[in-house]
Amino acid sequence: MDKLLIIMDPTSKHQKALGRGIELARKTGASVEVVAFVHEYLDALPSDQAVQQRAKEALIEIREKWLQQMLALANCEDLDVVARTVWEKSIHRWINQHCRDNSISAVVKTGNRSETFLYTPTDWHLIRECSAPVMLVAEQKWNKAHPILAAVDLSTNKPVKKALNTRIIDQAFQLARATGAELHLVHALHTSVLLADLDIIDTDAHTRKRLESLKPKIDHLCNTWHLKPEQVHVETGPAQKIIPSIASRIKADMVVIGTTGKTGVAARVIGNTAEKVLTHLRTDLLAIKPAE
Repeated sequence: MDKLLIIMDPTSKHQKALGRGIELARKTGASVEVVAFVHEYLDALPSDQAVQQRAKEALIEIREKWLQQMLALANCEDLDVVARTVWEKSIHRWINQHCRDNSISAVVKTGNRSETFLYTPTDWHLIRECSAPVMLVAEQKWNKAHPILAAVDLSTNKPVKKALNTRIIDQAFQLARATGAELHLVHALHTSVLLADLDIIDTDAHTRKRLESLKPKIDHLCNTWHLKPEQVHVETGPAQKIIPSIASRIKADMVVIGTTGKTGVAARVIGNTAEKVLTHLRTDLLAIKPAE
């Protein structure tokens, strides 16, 4: 990682994203850009543009002083840090544009795990739309030598998804190496509940056959990434349950996962695997999109 974009959370006493981003920058040698957003509706003020401009400048100054205080408490003088305060209502749009215009290696932000049909939080917008990998930070602290878990789709034959698998593993491998952690892989072997209920096929025999067919791919991954067989976890069930379950079992510090970036109605109706996993996950998540 060369450059991290850390998003401050003015509503939280504990700046988890700032702490995690600084820790990651120290381990990887990345430079850091820290952004604090501020925005208020000024319609209640007199319509005089000069009055509204003074109010805006005063609010920006307050947020700027707060940001400098947080950075001073973070003790990050040893790092290459650029800090800025931005007046912006649509945070995700600013971040998306900034990542398109700059070589951002990852966005680091405190995770928000709630969504309704009519309201989509910033995290979901970033997972779906941001060109840079998005790291959503959980409450728990990193622990020395706790694994990095990469979620991959070993069953796919699509070139785009195969390439995404490689990007996911490579990013997880780099993070594991930088943090001195062990790399693990997980693949959720999806089974049709409908077919199982209809009793049309022997689902157990079918699952065993599918697992056997994956063995050459698993052997190849182990040889390529220097993994032991016990570092590759393949279990039957929906990804949104299997991935958090394995992450909990091995006490992973982070899950690296791919996202297709569905937007609009498709995202609301179908959903993204990364978003479904996030609702169950209690550790950090790094979401990566396919290469453009």
